Amino acid sequence: MLSHELLTTFRCDAVDDVEPYLWSSGEVYNYINDAYFMFVRLTGGIADGSSEVTQLTAATGVATTPIDESIMRIRTARNTTDANRPVRVINVQDIDDLTTEDYGILYNINQIDVPGRPQYMVIGEEDGYVRWVNVPDADYVIQLTVERLPLITIARDRQRFAGVRSEHHYHLLKWVRHLAYRKQDADSFNLAKSDQERNDFVEYCELAKREKGGRRHKVRTTGYGGL
Repeated sequence: MLSHELLTTFRCDAVDDVEPYLWSSGEVYNYINDAYFMFVRLTGGIADGSSEVTQLTAATGVATTPIDESIMRIRTARNTTDANRPVRVINVQDIDDLTTEDYGILYNINQIDVPGRPQYMVIGEEDGYVRWVNVPDADYVIQLTVERLPLITIARDRQRFAGVRSEHHYHLLKWVRHLAYRKQDADSFNLAKSDQERNDFVEYCELAKREKGGRRHKVRTTGYGGL
């Protein structure tokens, strides 16, 4: 379903298909865009390992690198400049426990700025940035796999809901109606309907998230011995 098809479906469902509309097309597209982003947020993000936001440059002598604001979670990192070596992703609270895999050297907080090949990517120290340990001694290209928000804004006809499976498109209307029924207008405002649509949307997102989790993990088999 494309953006204009969802708008048309909304107008049919809300019996708002004759001009003058209760909700302008601009308003509905704002609601649709918010529903798109909210669905992705509540279901854990769009898996991505190839778009431009997943590639970072760890610059020589620079301890931190900004990451795109669309990134919700970093899953893995690899140094493509250095034989595609893995770069371990760790939380900032674990920084005192760092050890290198190659030499078994224990770092402490005063040693994390030693120049070298980045072996760790520290997340959570500052919003929008990651820290490298070691501080890069050359320029390195780091390839990430991430879960992120959409990279486009829905604002016009014929746009796709990239990263959202087609079976979920119709259910975005639950959030659209939630927002529409909160419009401060005597002919559109209905708080009870708005709250119900919000609850239905959140419940649906929980189901979609569970289904997505199931698709990401292979089925495990268990062997049983004889009795």
